Amino acid sequence: MEGLRSTHLRDTETACSGDCFDPGDRWVPVDRRWKGMDKRTLVPAMVVLALAFVQGVLLPRIDAAVPVDDVTVVGDVIALEGGITFPAVADWSLMDGERLGEERNTQAYPRDAVLARGGAQFSVQTGDFSGDVAALLAQIEKTNDALTGGHGLTAAGDPVAITARTGEPGLITRYASAELDGVLASRQRAAQIPTS
Repeated sequence: MEGLRSTHLRDTETACSGDCFDPGDRWVPVDRRWKGMDKRTLVPAMVVLALAFVQGVLLPRIDAAVPVDDVTVVGDVIALEGGITFPAVADWSLMDGERLGEERNTQAYPRDAVLARGGAQFSVQTGDFSGDVAALLAQIEKTNDALTGGHGLTAAGDPVAITARTGEPGLITRYASAELDGVLASRQRAAQIPTS
């Protein structure tokens, strides 16, 4: 076996009896160790440490350095199409939507508003529906089930009657999924009689 390098082959002269220590197959020879560690594991370990540094130190610093342009303050009220308003919690980023009384980009307030903070997001959407508020919640659930195959938002209880500040009746129900928690609310807008 000239030229063949093996750590476990012994010639018959140096072979020991059954009382000898046999290091087994996981033993790493001295020429493949550095400071007691297997040299073959050093590169993968450095890759893991580099990824941990990027995720744990570098990315959070980049995220903190990016300025947030439109942060809400106490007293901000977000306005949506149809006269729907809600107070915004301070220190959230207004990603989409407009404040009440702010100079608008268009003639009407937008249909959607999105506020975000950290990993949480709060979204409000408005729209028209010809049925009553109970039918709207039922339609949302039916559409959601059709789109997600029954694995999306599920109602966490029966709808509860609410009344808007302007007096319109409505319903609210809590919904949950594996990724989301929230509420769906609908209100019936008072019929507007056109004046001629």
